[in-house]
Amino acid sequence: METIQKYRCETCGAQAEFEGAAPAVSDCCQGRWIVVEKLPACGMPASAEHSRFDTDDGPCDDGRSG
Repeated sequence: METIQKYRCETCGAQAEFEGAAPAVSDCCQGRWIVVEKLPACGMPASAEHSRFDTDDGPCDDGRSG
């Protein structure tokens, strides 16, 4: 069983999921499919009120970018 991967059309931005590899071109506008990479969820607090002083990590994806 192959895994399902999300793809985005490079030309128009349409998104689709395919099991295995995506077709060479999209049905919407004949653009090329590119893989949408999943970013890890942020484990750090979103506000300064809940932040920790001893954390020296950089920023990460908190899921609000869309």
